[in-house]
Amino acid sequence: MNKFLILCAIFTSTSLASAQDLFYRSVNVGGVNRQYLVYLPVNFDPSENMPVMFHFHGGDGSPESAMQYELDFRQLADTQRFIAVYPAALLDNKGCTCWNNEGKYSNGIDELGFAIAMTDAMVNEFNADENRLYASGFSLGGSLMWDYACYLSDRFAGIGVIAANMWQWTENDCNSALPIGICHILGTNDFYAPYNGNQYSISVAEQNDFWVSVNGSETTPIETPLAGNVTQYLWPAGDSCHEYMHYRRQSGGHDIPSFSTQAIWDFVSQYELDGIIACGDTCPADINDDSYVNVSDLLFIIDNWGQTNNPADINEDGVVAITDLLVIIDSWGACE
Repeated sequence: MNKFLILCAIFTSTSLASAQDLFYRSVNVGGVNRQYLVYLPVNFDPSENMPVMFHFHGGDGSPESAMQYELDFRQLADTQRFIAVYPAALLDNKGCTCWNNEGKYSNGIDELGFAIAMTDAMVNEFNADENRLYASGFSLGGSLMWDYACYLSDRFAGIGVIAANMWQWTENDCNSALPIGICHILGTNDFYAPYNGNQYSISVAEQNDFWVSVNGSETTPIETPLAGNVTQYLWPAGDSCHEYMHYRRQSGGHDIPSFSTQAIWDFVSQYELDGIIACGDTCPADINDDSYVNVSDLLFIIDNWGQTNNPADINEDGVVAITDLLVIIDSWGACE
C-alpha cells in the first residue's frame, strides 16, 4: 500500500470514529488485545476535559449487555457531560467472559494493567480529566472494583459497587490503599455476596469498618430510610475529604436496583483524586489560588460563561452563570 492510501485509511478510520457516539477501542496489555466500548456525549468537545465513568459488566456478560441491562449511563453522560466506557472481559480458561481478581484464585489475566491502559488511552485520545476517572461494576465486575480500590486508588477517584463484597484475600492484601470515594449497594438476600460474609467474602459490617478507616471518614453514619425497603448509610468525610456510602436493600437479591445509575453517578462525581471537590477550600472564589479574589478570577468566569463541569462553576450548580459572578463580587479582595 502506498503512502497516499495509508493516509486515506488513517483519515477515514479517524473520521468515522469521531463521527460516532458509540464505538469500540482497543489497547494492548502485555501482548493481549483488550477492547472497550466508548460513548461520547452529544456535542462532544475535547476542550471540555470531561470525567470518565467506566462500568464493568457482570460475569459472562459483555459491554452491550452491561449498557442494556445493568447501568446505562448514556443519558446522564449527555446532560452531566462525561464519557461513558464499557470494558470487555476476556474469555477465561473456563469459557466465561469473566473478570480476573488478584489473589487466591487469580487466573493471570491482567485486569490492573487493562485499567491503566484504558485510562491512559482516554486521557490521551479524548483529553479526559485524569483527576476525575470513576469506575463501577456489578457482581463479578463489582468484585473487581475492590481490587481497583485497593491497588488503583491513585488512578480512580471514586467507585461504585453493586452486589459484591470484598474477598477475604483482597482485604488481607489491601495495605497500600489510598482514600477513595466508595458507593456500595447490596441486598440482604444476595447469594453471590452474603450480607454477613462467608469463607470467601467479608461481611458488610467488616467492609464498612475497613473503608471508613482507610478514608478517615466519620465513624458514625447518617442513616436515611428510602423507598423500597432501602436504607442509605453515609459516613461523612473527615479531614481526608472522603466519604463512604452503603445502601442496604432489605430482602434484596442478586440484581440491580433501578436507582443505581443515578445514585452512583451522583456520589462519585463529587470526587477528584484528592477527595471531594473543593473540600476544605475556605476561599472558593479564588479560582487561580493566588490568595486574592480579583479581576483575574472575574475574567475566568466570563471566559467560561455557560460551560459545564468547569472550575469556574464556583457554586457547583452545573453551569457557569450569574450566580458564580455574584460569588466573585461578594468575595472581592484578599482571602482570609
